[in-house]
Amino acid sequence: MSSEIFIEHGTLRMNDPVISAVATVACDTQPGVYSVERTGPGGPAKGAKGDIWVTVKVADIGESERTACPGKVAALPPEQSEERWPAGDSWPQSPWDVRTFRPGEKVTPTGSDADLGYGDTLTSAGFTEEAVMSGAKAVLRATAVVRCDAQPGLFEVRWAGRDEVWARYRVAPIDEVARQACRDQEAKPAGGQPAGRAAWPVGTAAALAAALSVAGVGAYVLFRRRRGTSH
Repeated sequence: MSSEIFIEHGTLRMNDPVISAVATVACDTQPGVYSVERTGPGGPAKGAKGDIWVTVKVADIGESERTACPGKVAALPPEQSEERWPAGDSWPQSPWDVRTFRPGEKVTPTGSDADLGYGDTLTSAGFTEEAVMSGAKAVLRATAVVRCDAQPGLFEVRWAGRDEVWARYRVAPIDEVARQACRDQEAKPAGGQPAGRAAWPVGTAAALAAALSVAGVGAYVLFRRRRGTSH
């Protein structure tokens, strides 16, 4: 989401059950009505325009409030990059679709062959070994096992030979009894989707609804769309 009034463009992120974007209105924005455009990842290309999605009205504020605005903006919390997708959706739905796994747990990274290839290899410091993508009918999967000695924290999944983070996951803490009981298992070809993890094809249509809140200059602007709803 981009607009001339935003300090930086906002990125739509899943926070089940809504998809939202957060942006901050610049302190020197004059009162008036402005358009918000929907663009591709990373914002609009130089000199390009996006599709107008909504319009917003920026309210007038007093001089004292405008003077205090930069300090308020500086004190705003950083944007949360991690997303929360429905537990039943395949993982990952995006590079910031962070799921939590336990040491020793078997995981099944799943994707479309539109952005990866049969036989491509995934690597992660938290996996017991590299995972190889396989499958058919536009859906590819790999099977990996989280290392028993993996410490709690955030881990990245990358394509072998590429400097690109494809997915992220969090390893949950376990006690020493559970860690001693943990046994690494060799990755096996994924024969199917694990129970409770139904694949959600990339590009699945979702109805769009927007909720906009502008609490004066320098406030957060929050855009949402709810999955599965319609006008």
